Amino acid sequence: MSYASMEKLHTLRNKIEQRMQQSYLDKNTEAPFLDENKLLALQTLFGQTNLPDKQQTDYMITIMLVQLALDTHDKVIKQTKADEMAEERENRQLTVLAGNYYSALYYQILAGLDDIDMVALLASGIKQINEQKMSLYYDTATLEAFFTKLGRLEGCLFRTAASRFTDPAILEVLDDYFLISRLHQEIQQDKQTSLLVRLAEILDRQNSKRTVLEAVYQEMDAAKDRLKAKLNGLPPAYAELSRSLLVQEIHQKELYLEEG
Repeated sequence: MSYASMEKLHTLRNKIEQRMQQSYLDKNTEAPFLDENKLLALQTLFGQTNLPDKQQTDYMITIMLVQLALDTHDKVIKQTKADEMAEERENRQLTVLAGNYYSALYYQILAGLDDIDMVALLASGIKQINEQKMSLYYDTATLEAFFTKLGRLEGCLFRTAASRFTDPAILEVLDDYFLISRLHQEIQQDKQTSLLVRLAEILDRQNSKRTVLEAVYQEMDAAKDRLKAKLNGLPPAYAELSRSLLVQEIHQKELYLEEG
């Protein structure tokens, strides 16, 4: 990535974090994960449009706030227990509040842009995401189907936004880009996430001898191979975006092997 692109990404990230700031929530809730690979994808998408810079930035901030709201509300589902203690209940309620706050922020931005069409578009994307999450966690019986749905789910908001400016079918290859990014995020965590738990259940049902991490690493390698094989079919800007992720993953793997 060029220095100019890094600076632009850093600036965008700072603007999103500034929008998110709320002193009480900042003090009492865990900050949500901000996926820079999704930010880069949005930068690439809106960089291909003729929209004014400020409007591009507002759209990118809005879409990431939608993502953060969805991710934050996901934590509530994972944490809710029938026998929760008072402190756990308070944390859950604050997490709901944080997700609602991020949702209100993106509506506020779009209201300022007077863009009803984008509100409707994102609402459609949110509906698709919620449906895909239900299918991912409750209707998926094989690893292949699980990983395919996960890639679709992770790229959903991007494809929703892209549909306004280009044929999203051209960019379906990028599902593997988003899949790689999400799986990398999962293995970096030092806790058992709901996604990894679901993978373990599928492996157990299939009587597989692979561990969850082995299955994840194998799928990441397969996704990288698929992405590399289809780079020439992507528009140049998106091919470059994908190459950046693949180079990043090579460096991460080398670092992992050195530490191991």
